[in-house]
Amino acid sequence: MPYTVGSVPYVNAIPLVTVFEELGAESPVRVTYAVPSKLPGLLETGKADAVLVSSIDALRTPGRRMASGVCIGSNGPVKSVRLFSKVPIEKIQTLALDSASMTSNRLARIILAEKYGLHPAVEAKEPDLNRMLKAFDACVLIGDIGMTSDGDGLYVLDLGEEWTNLTGKPFVWAAWIGGERLTPELAGYLQMPLEYYGALAVAPVAAGLGGIATVENPYVSRRRKAVELGSTHSGWTASMVDDYYENVMVYTMDEPMLEGLREFGRRLLANGFDDCGHFPAVVAPTYPIP
Repeated sequence: MPYTVGSVPYVNAIPLVTVFEELGAESPVRVTYAVPSKLPGLLETGKADAVLVSSIDALRTPGRRMASGVCIGSNGPVKSVRLFSKVPIEKIQTLALDSASMTSNRLARIILAEKYGLHPAVEAKEPDLNRMLKAFDACVLIGDIGMTSDGDGLYVLDLGEEWTNLTGKPFVWAAWIGGERLTPELAGYLQMPLEYYGALAVAPVAAGLGGIATVENPYVSRRRKAVELGSTHSGWTASMVDDYYENVMVYTMDEPMLEGLREFGRRLLANGFDDCGHFPAVVAPTYPIP
């Protein structure tokens, strides 16, 4: 019987789930989609064996497991997770949080507290830049909306860049998280996309669909398809998606990424988020990977 996993419905997740969609009925993994704040519920109800969920879920839920080797991360600007403010950053008193987010909302509060000495009043709202800023000084937006919202005339912080400047470490936005049903076998299947794309994050397809290399290489054609899917899904240009996959996203969970996640856990506790005192057990895949 195939495994079932839950994924965020964002461009950044496409390279980690598309191979399972393409395999169709032959796939060992079935994928369902939900916004980050809804994914943990799929685990709790048994509707998913693992979820590609915000990293904070693993830090605040006892007994969580995390598949090794794979993540959605960044090391510097992330572009799709941003804080928008209609007042200078140092004057923010009220902050609207993206109701779809888990990790990014708390990250924004850590950055405002540690870098700017700010502790604004916060409230979760549906992600809509104009509506949020009508009632609040600033707002957090994530995912495809965070990437495409127009910051013209506003003060904008890229939260990935702010984190790396603050800590010198990369940031893990999401990882494959589960409980006992996240087995070594499933962890192996979840590494399949990295092999499928030939380490997608370091294998560019060139600038935009019109300039994509025509070399007869399966990794090139697969990456091209991922770019096409990302562009169709989001409305971004192909060159934006290509740049995002090549120069922004990090899909390999290596030791620096793990240390970035540990640092996030430490700073959550230091900033009063006392429910984040856990670190997930890392599940290595069976070898050879299925």
